Amino acid sequence: MARIRSIHPAIFTDETFVTLSHPAKLLWIGLWCEADDQGVFGWKPLSLHMRLAPTSNDDVASLLDELAAANCVRRFEVDGRPYGVVRNFVRHQRPKRPRDYHPLPDELRGYAGFKEDGSRPDATTGRKRFDAEERDSRSTSERVPNMSETGSGNRSQMETETETYSSVPNGTGLPAPADTPAVTALPVDWRERLFRQGLASVRQLTGKADGAARALLGRWLRDARDDARKVLRTIEDAQAQQAADPVAWIEAALKARPAQRTDSMSFLTARA
Repeated sequence: MARIRSIHPAIFTDETFVTLSHPAKLLWIGLWCEADDQGVFGWKPLSLHMRLAPTSNDDVASLLDELAAANCVRRFEVDGRPYGVVRNFVRHQRPKRPRDYHPLPDELRGYAGFKEDGSRPDATTGRKRFDAEERDSRSTSERVPNMSETGSGNRSQMETETETYSSVPNGTGLPAPADTPAVTALPVDWRERLFRQGLASVRQLTGKADGAARALLGRWLRDARDDARKVLRTIEDAQAQQAADPVAWIEAALKARPAQRTDSMSFLTARA
């Protein structure tokens, strides 16, 4: 069942969001509407294609891999059925009466944005508090018929330009909670560098289009256990070696090269 969700305008200039392909951006926003109120959706590329992009020729399976590689979503299975969860979804989408239709393993509740005790974040966190009179006056406003309720009763977050905004990988494009410090400058991480510099290199090496090159990066990240630095360095080595079959060369090198770290995040340092 599709649901109304909120989108903060600052998402369109977020550094991670802008590195995604245009089809992946649209799919990611569509997943917010497709997911239940804990951010979980069925990982069914064909069904998602029909529901969210019925007239497009995009490969939704590859787009999901691209979103997973950018850490926007995470795939998991329960009883052999595949699902996905949007990172920090419940911190930023706050329905009045949450309805959870899909399973969510305990180890992924933190990824979805739940508190350590398993509860949802305070619905007023990160928003301006209004007095009772204002809330009462808004409670009488006309509601949209036949749509799931997802608002909190307070003024739309998208109308408040002074709210703190969190980076896309840390949320779903909405104002960050009040106890989260404002981000004035985002550190460049290896994943961002991979999808900026490495993407161009893969396209040059393989001659593949943007979407196919991104799908390769997503697959290599999975093979490298999310070590973006390892993937990027391997691509650079393939360029230096002028590999005749760069895809096979890179995949073989990734299997032979040990991972350096698991979260792919670090400040950039010059390579000797």
